[in-house]
Amino acid sequence: MSPAVQTSLDNFDQLREIAARGLAVNHIVNSVTYAFQPIVDLGSGVVYAYEALVRNLDELGFKYPEQLFDFAFNAGVLPELEYRLFEKALADFCHLPMARGTKLFFNIDGRDLGQGDDPRMKLDDALPQFGLSPSQICLELSERHKDAYSDITDHALSNLRQRGFLLALDDFGRGFSDLRLLHDISPDHVKIDRFFLSSIDADPRRKMFVTTVANLAHVLGARVVAEGVETEREYKACRDAGCDMIQGYYVARPFIEKSEAKLFYDHIRGPIFGGKRQEEETRIRNELLELPTVPFDASMRDLLDLFVSDQDISVIPVVDSSNEPRGLIHERDLKAYLYAGGSDEDDYDAALDLPLRSFVRSCPIADIDSNADMLLVTFASSLNSDGILITQNFRYVGFLSATSLLKIIHEKRLEEAQDQNPLTRLPGNGAVNRFIIDAARPRNTMRHLCYFDFDNFKPFNDTYGYRQGDRAIILFGELLQRHVTGSGTFRGHIGGDDFFAGFLSGDQTEIAAKMLSLKRAFKSDVESFYEPEHREQGYIEAVDRFGSNRLFSLLDCSISIISLPPNTTMHPDQLNDAMAALKREAKRSDDGLAVRTLEAYETVDVSKR
Repeated sequence: MSPAVQTSLDNFDQLREIAARGLAVNHIVNSVTYAFQPIVDLGSGVVYAYEALVRNLDELGFKYPEQLFDFAFNAGVLPELEYRLFEKALADFCHLPMARGTKLFFNIDGRDLGQGDDPRMKLDDALPQFGLSPSQICLELSERHKDAYSDITDHALSNLRQRGFLLALDDFGRGFSDLRLLHDISPDHVKIDRFFLSSIDADPRRKMFVTTVANLAHVLGARVVAEGVETEREYKACRDAGCDMIQGYYVARPFIEKSEAKLFYDHIRGPIFGGKRQEEETRIRNELLELPTVPFDASMRDLLDLFVSDQDISVIPVVDSSNEPRGLIHERDLKAYLYAGGSDEDDYDAALDLPLRSFVRSCPIADIDSNADMLLVTFASSLNSDGILITQNFRYVGFLSATSLLKIIHEKRLEEAQDQNPLTRLPGNGAVNRFIIDAARPRNTMRHLCYFDFDNFKPFNDTYGYRQGDRAIILFGELLQRHVTGSGTFRGHIGGDDFFAGFLSGDQTEIAAKMLSLKRAFKSDVESFYEPEHREQGYIEAVDRFGSNRLFSLLDCSISIISLPPNTTMHPDQLNDAMAALKREAKRSDDGLAVRTLEAYETVDVSKR
């Protein structure tokens, strides 16, 4: 056979293979559909994004998406397939009636990314026909194929970031090398694996892991998504652990019918904080620097104009088309780049037209309603940071410098010291009254006020002395801090043997169970303060207030819980009167607990406030 004939046959085989691959991709794309699941802001319930989830795989003989992508990879059609599926997801996403202003999360396999003429490196070419920009697209990467990643993969991901795409680490915590990925990729979002969220409310170790990951992600400038949340308890635990967004059946199941899309979900809205938290937010706002921003796709020339127009600024926040911060540009980096160039005027002009994306540095990001102490932890954990980018509903609102942050913390410490019980270091009577006033305002959640009063404290004090009495008070204060935790909670020491705990949301039965657990812990631990003979007999003999000798049981406490229904308000004096009556009832009850839900004298429509 002549060489020419053999070449023709080889070309024909190649064309047949290409045609077969194209038919396979077309068949898959035409067979599958996309469902969408909302990713929701934990604080407001507003939909931040929708994740596109491939469906209808059974017609192709696959049970899971991983099987489809393994097949495509082995058949050599993975890059083409993912590009076509991306186009299909975009088309469906744009037909969601509530999609405007939200983002699309799209899963990408990542194997062989950037190798050869990879169409996935041209994902932005598909966006203009749908009226979308790269900053509205977040590409989700899994740890599943980390072993297949290479320097080419890292370069490809960096290239996609340079074009404006967001990156998310999916199923974080599932693999051993997730921390390496977090370091190497510097994602915009971290999605925590369902394993760590299952029953997180009842597992302190899982909650500690999620809290640690959330803190680390915030230091690196990433947002945290709690993925696969199924219950209200898990949702609240994720919120308390510092997660920014939530996704899962508790919010909404994936849907194919476009009319099911919503702008927000009422049941996800977090507790409305007032009082101290509002004061803290106001203090943060007063210290914010409203630095001018520069778009992510701007050029060096645009950036230089900003620095020249304002000689006092040394950093400029970089934001995307949704006004979400992507990082900072430091003046020192700009100078180092410009001074490193040659003296040729054409080279200098070319340097100024260079996109600034490669000079963007990551920066800690936090929401405006963050606790000041947590802001300090975030800042202290970051290296070479000039401050923290502050957002509201994920949009940039200002920059908090290191000096301003330390000033806020200093003022907070001074205020706390002025109203603090010297024995237990808990907030004192003034802070307790302020919390009650704040809780009495109308809210869309149940509020619970818990009062604790020791039983038989005077005879114990008379028998063992004030020093031992102080030890018992300190013990209870420590137990109170251990049992009352999370956002929307408050712990206070009214004075003497009277303590207080407040909850701005939560189920009455669950809170009562927690308080009884605290009561049992105190009763058990405080027994060690007695002499062995008193512990053995279970009582002491002492003089009562009328001067007569009596037998008194060992130390315990009574608990009174007042609950206010949602959307109701009550005068603080009425609350205090109700609590005084309930204290007597708790003292007389068999288990030392009295619970009452107050009937509101005024119902308020909070939507009109």
